[in-house]
Amino acid sequence: MAMGDAIPDDRRDVICRCSGTTAQQIRRQFDKGVTDIDGISRATGACSGCGACDTDIMALLAEYLLAASPDPG
Repeated sequence: MAMGDAIPDDRRDVICRCSGTTAQQIRRQFDKGVTDIDGISRATGACSGCGACDTDIMALLAEYLLAASPDPG
């Protein structure tokens, strides 16, 4: 049994260890139009502890915006 096998699928992508917020929860907020750290924090609890996850959240946002932008070509 691999180390990650005991962790449920929805908890493997934890972005904020302080609140247990996952990437999926953060992406759902992006889908709702919440695209700033303060809004994400209010909605999920992420970035309300140590703040170490803010760069990961910004990377998720950049990835989300890139995927959502129309192809210029």
